[in-house]
Amino acid sequence: MQVPPMHGPRLVAAVLFSAPCLVAQPHDDQHARSAPHEHTTAPEPDPANAPVSAPPEALPVESHHHDEPIEVVVKDDARDPHAASRLVVGRRELDFRPKRRPSDILEAAPGLFVAQHAGGGKATQFFLRGFDADHGTDVAFYADGIPINFVSHGHGQGYSDLNFIVPELVVGLDIYKGPYYAELGDFATAGAVNLRLVEVFPESFASYSLGQYGVQRIVLAASPNLGEGWRNVVAGEITTQDGPFENPERYRRFNVFLRTTRDLGLHSKLALTWMSYGGRWNGSGQIPARAVCGEGEAGLDPPSSFGEPCLDRFGSVDPSEGGQTQRHTASVAYSLDAHGATISALAYATKYRWNLYSNFTFFDRDPINGDGIEQTDDRVQIGGDFRVRRHVHFVGSQFTTNVGIQVRADSIDNGLYDQRARERIRERVRSNIEESQIGVFAEEDLRLTKNLRFIAGLRIQRIDAAVEDQREDVSTLGTRTSGSSGATLTLPKLTAVVSPVEEWELFGNAGRGFHSNDARGTVLSTGRVDLMTPAMGYEVGTRVRPMRGLSLYTSAFLLDLDSEQVWVGDEGTTEASAETRRTGVEIGARAHLWNWFFADLDATFTRAVFVSNAGNGSSVALAPTRTLTAGVGVRPKLGDYTPFGALRVKSLADRPATEDESLTAEGYTLIDAEAGLRWSFIEAAIDVQNVLGTTWREVNFATESRMGYEPAPVTGIHYAPGWPRTVIGRVTLYWP
Repeated sequence: MQVPPMHGPRLVAAVLFSAPCLVAQPHDDQHARSAPHEHTTAPEPDPANAPVSAPPEALPVESHHHDEPIEVVVKDDARDPHAASRLVVGRRELDFRPKRRPSDILEAAPGLFVAQHAGGGKATQFFLRGFDADHGTDVAFYADGIPINFVSHGHGQGYSDLNFIVPELVVGLDIYKGPYYAELGDFATAGAVNLRLVEVFPESFASYSLGQYGVQRIVLAASPNLGEGWRNVVAGEITTQDGPFENPERYRRFNVFLRTTRDLGLHSKLALTWMSYGGRWNGSGQIPARAVCGEGEAGLDPPSSFGEPCLDRFGSVDPSEGGQTQRHTASVAYSLDAHGATISALAYATKYRWNLYSNFTFFDRDPINGDGIEQTDDRVQIGGDFRVRRHVHFVGSQFTTNVGIQVRADSIDNGLYDQRARERIRERVRSNIEESQIGVFAEEDLRLTKNLRFIAGLRIQRIDAAVEDQREDVSTLGTRTSGSSGATLTLPKLTAVVSPVEEWELFGNAGRGFHSNDARGTVLSTGRVDLMTPAMGYEVGTRVRPMRGLSLYTSAFLLDLDSEQVWVGDEGTTEASAETRRTGVEIGARAHLWNWFFADLDATFTRAVFVSNAGNGSSVALAPTRTLTAGVGVRPKLGDYTPFGALRVKSLADRPATEDESLTAEGYTLIDAEAGLRWSFIEAAIDVQNVLGTTWREVNFATESRMGYEPAPVTGIHYAPGWPRTVIGRVTLYWP
C-alpha cells in the first residue's frame, strides 16, 4: 500500500484519514485544532510570504460558511513545493468550480483529463503526461490516503472507479506528477492524486438537481454535534441518469459516508470512517464509426453497401452492455504530535464486488451469439500505514525526516465468461489470486539555507502473488497458468530546489517508480511478464509569484517506462508491450484575486514513442499530445446576496490511434458554464454542460471488429459519443 503525504494547508478534513499523511505540527497549533469546533474561518497565509523555517503543515484550518467573505490566496505545495508540477488544491478553489461528478473534482489537477469509457458506472479513462492510463495503470488515486487502484482486476490493471466519491465531500486535492516521491508506490509513474475528504461541515445542507436526459441527484449532508472534542459527518447521495442514448443508461448510484473524529487531548486524535457505494447501469458501448452515416474512415464500406441502415451516434450494437458494482470501506486513523514529531497510523478494509458486460468486437469470434463477455471481480482488500515525521533545526539549517512502512493485501476472485444478453454461455477464466505489497521508505528534506534545499528519498518495494487458475490445462506440459511470483525494486528519489530571489524557485527532480502488472500474467509458462515494471523520470521546472494571489509555473519532463500497457480490443483489456519514452512541457497559472475571483490556465505538450520501432510505427496509441484547460470563477458578496458563476474550457487535441498513425483519435474542445445565487439559507444554480452543443467523441479506440452483416472483420475507430448540450438545475437548502 502506498499513501501520499498530506502536505499543504491543514484543512478541516485534511488530517483525518490521511492520518498516515499527517506531518509534524508546530507547537502553537492549538488554535488550528480548536477551529473546527468553533466553525470559524481562519485566513490562510500566503505561501510566498511564509518564513523559511515554518513547516508546510503550519497553515491553519480551512472551514468557512459559503456566504462568508474569505481571503483567498494561491496554494502551491504548501510552503515547500518539491517540484514545479506539484500542487495542492484546497476547498476555496473547489468552491469556484462546478462539482457535479467525481471527474469534475479530478480535473482540478492540471493536465489530467477524465473520460467516460463506455457509459454509466464503468470506471473512467484517465489521460496525464502523455499517458492514456486506461482506468489507472499509470496514475495512482487515493481517498484520504486509502489506495483506489485495484491490482489484478477483472477488467484491467489499476482499475480505479471513483463513483464512490461524493464531490461535495472533497475539500482538497494533493497532486503529484512523476515518480519523485518516496511515499508513493504502485501506479504513481505519470502521477498521483489524493482526495481529502471532509471532517466537519460548517453548515448542513440538502441539494436536489434535475436536468435533461433523466438527470436527478439528491445529496444530504450534516455534522451532528455530539459534544466538545467530537467532529462528525453524515452524508448520502442518490443519482440517476439515462443519458442521450437510444438505450437509456438507467444509471442508479447510491453513496453513504459516515465519519467521526475524536480529539484525545491537544495533540492526538482518533478517526473512524465508513463509505458504501452501489451502482447499476446499462451501457451503449463503443460503436464503430463506419456504422454511423458520414463518420466512417475513408475506404471502409458504410452499412448501405450491405443494405443495412446507419447506426445513430447515440445508438448501440449490443444493448445488453452494462454492469453493477458494490464497494464498502471501513478505516481507522490515529495521530499523535509530540516533541516536534508526528506518529501516525492508518488501517483500512474494503469489500468489493463487480460485474461488467461488454462487447468490443460484436460478431468477430462468434457470428451466431456475438462476442459479448462478462468480467467479474470479487475481493477483500486490507492495508495499513505507519510513519513518523520529525523536524530538527541545526546551525541555521532545517532537517525533516520522514520514514514509514506501508502494507496491502488483496484476496481476489475474478472471471471471464462468454455471454449473450447477460446470460452466460461458457466460462473462459476463473482465478483466485492472493497478492500482497509492502513498501518501506525514508526521505530526508534538508534546507541548508533560505535559498537552497535538497530532498533525498529511497523506497524499497516488494510484491508477492499466488495465482490458482481453476481452469488450468493440467493434461499438457508447457501450459502452466497457476503458480507464484515475487519481485523487489529499489526506488531512489532526488530533488533540488534553488530560490535565486524571493518568490522565485527553480526545481530539479529525478526518481524511479513503477506500476505492477496483473499477477495472472506473471506465472505463465509462456508469454510471462514481469510483476513490476519500473519507470525512470526526470524533470526541471520553475515557479514564480510576481504578486500576491498569482502563481506561474512551467516544467519539462522525460519519463522512460520499461513496458507499455497497450489496448487489446478483442479481449477488452490491456497487455504489456515494449519500452516507451515520454517527453513534454507543461505551463500553468493560477490566480486568486480580490477574495472573490479565481482563474486558471494549464497547457501540456507531450510526445510518447516506443523506444524501438517494431516495424509498425513508433507512436504510442491514444497518448495525448496537447491539452488545454482554463476557467474563471467568481463569488462576490453583495449584501445579503452571493451570486456566483464559472466558465470553463477544456481541449484535447487529435492523437494517433495506432502505432503507425494510420488512424486518428479525434480531439475535442468543450465549454461548460455555471451560474447561481445564494440568499440566506437557499441557493439556486444552473449548470450547462457543452454550452456550444459540440458534437464530440469522448473516447476513441482502434479496434478490429465485425458487424453481423459484414463478411469479414474490419479495423477502424470505435468511439463513445460525448453528451450534447445538457442543462441541469439545482436547489440547495442550508441550516446550522
